[in-house]
Amino acid sequence: MNWKKIIVSGLVAGLVAFIVGSLLYMNPLVADIYAQEGTWAGAKPMDEFGGLGNWMLLMFAGGIVAAVFIALLYSYTEKGIDIKSTWKKGALYGFLFWLATAPQAHFNVWLMYNVPDILNQIELVNSLIGSLALGITLAIVYEKVK
Repeated sequence: MNWKKIIVSGLVAGLVAFIVGSLLYMNPLVADIYAQEGTWAGAKPMDEFGGLGNWMLLMFAGGIVAAVFIALLYSYTEKGIDIKSTWKKGALYGFLFWLATAPQAHFNVWLMYNVPDILNQIELVNSLIGSLALGITLAIVYEKVK
C-alpha cells in the first residue's frame, strides 16, 4: 500500500470535487432554486456554523477526509478495473462509487424527510457529476504519483 499515492490523490481529487461542486451549486439556475426552496423546515441556517465561510470550510474539510478514504478504497480496487485509459478507469470508479452510495441515500431522503423533490433531484445529479470528477482526478493523480 502506497500511502503517498493515497493521500496525494485523495487531497487533489477532494479539492477538484469541491470546486466542481461549488460551481454546480453556484450557477444561477441552481442558486435560484435553492434560494426559493432552501428554507424548508429541516434546513440548518449557515449562521449556526458561524456564517458562509465557516460552513464552506466544514464542507471542504469533510470532503477532503472522504476523498482520502475513497482513494484508500481505490488503492485496493484499481487493479481490478481492466481499462487501459486512466481517465475512463477513474470515470468508471467514480460512477460505481456513486451508484453504490447516492441513489439509496437520496431515496432514503425522499422516503423519510420532507425535502422539496427538486432539491433531492439536484443533489442526485450533482453528486453524479462530482463523483465522476473525483474518480477521474483520483485515477490520473494516483497513476502519476510514485
